[in-house]
Amino acid sequence: MRLLIDSSSLIVLARVKALAALHHVYGCVGLLQSVYEEVVTHGQEKGFADATVVAQAVEETWFSQLTLTEEEHRWAATLLKKASGLSRTDAEPLACARSRQLRLLIEDRRARNVARAEEIEYVTIQVFPVYGVLEKTLSATQCDHLLTRIGRAMNTDLAVVEALRAAVREIDRSRRKES
Repeated sequence: MRLLIDSSSLIVLARVKALAALHHVYGCVGLLQSVYEEVVTHGQEKGFADATVVAQAVEETWFSQLTLTEEEHRWAATLLKKASGLSRTDAEPLACARSRQLRLLIEDRRARNVARAEEIEYVTIQVFPVYGVLEKTLSATQCDHLLTRIGRAMNTDLAVVEALRAAVREIDRSRRKES
């Protein structure tokens, strides 16, 4: 396992039907119990369709459910005290990623700031498809479609989405020249 996911990233990727691509790029992804409860348990109680999509992906073993250690619980509590506005389901993945040296797929700006300050490796959902192209687990076309859907769902600045799409096209052109 190379990647851990937070709740907001999981919800967005389920909504844009990108969980299969995430699995294709990273294999089995770590999923904390608190994130599962927020996304699936509470989501199904509220009738959210993305909760069912995530539950099915868990059943297909695209995710491995993780439980925090006592040390990780303590570190998450410390982060909650240090960073105002950070939620429990942001602090716990940060603590787990730091402890287990996993890359974290995270969206919340406050959580990304904490990740940078604590030197926790992270990636955003707008960028993960590019990693798929770099690792040759996604085609440029697949990446392009994902970037467009994720960009719309996240209201990402069009200039950012277009820059990522242009970078992927250039990678694809360069690879075709080499072969």
